[in-house]
Amino acid sequence: MEFYIDFNNGLGEQSLNDLLPHFHPLSLTPASPIVEFETVSLPRINGIVLPQHPRDVKYKERQIQLEIYMNSIIAENFYSYRSELYALLVKPYPYYIACDLFPNRRFLVTCDGNFSVPKEKEKNHVVFTVEFTDVLGAAESKSTSLNPQTFEGERWSPGMNIEMRDDLEYSFKNKKTFSIYNIGDFRINPLRHDYQVKLRAKGKGVTIINHTTGERLKIEDEISKSRE
Repeated sequence: MEFYIDFNNGLGEQSLNDLLPHFHPLSLTPASPIVEFETVSLPRINGIVLPQHPRDVKYKERQIQLEIYMNSIIAENFYSYRSELYALLVKPYPYYIACDLFPNRRFLVTCDGNFSVPKEKEKNHVVFTVEFTDVLGAAESKSTSLNPQTFEGERWSPGMNIEMRDDLEYSFKNKKTFSIYNIGDFRINPLRHDYQVKLRAKGKGVTIINHTTGERLKIEDEISKSRE
């Protein structure tokens, strides 16, 4: 198993085994997605009522456990290796982790250091667990809709809710309305997810309407096709 870390520092994904060769990841176990429903109890109505539209349901943060094996060979190394791991994983900011067992996916996590690497007497090796918090509550794809959504090219994998069709469009010309298929099992939240729209138009008072959310954006200035 390979475990990767991306600190958003321009270096991209780096293997844990390359960064700290004495640590060998054994397994990565994300908890199931956690749905937080709003509920209402009404007189003469059995059970509870769910007033939310599915797009407004919230997915909470969840825990991801990484099991690691470490062998320091000699006791003196155990303590320095352990300190190196603490310094690597416990950060005051979120970063990405990934694993070859979950191809083409990554998790945005924090690690608050609430774990330990215990040393038993006469033993210089140990198996321990590091706990991360998946702050988005779900994995995200490493690729975007700019990449063809097929299982060719090693950018998408089974289990990522890829439609078995090749007519999905992400650019439109001379259309007043259009729909975009969102890969995956979670609805896009523009406040948290990268979601970019480029418009080329000509005229004045151009209005863009999101019929899903009811949001409207009106551009008062006159625009030309050369302006995005």
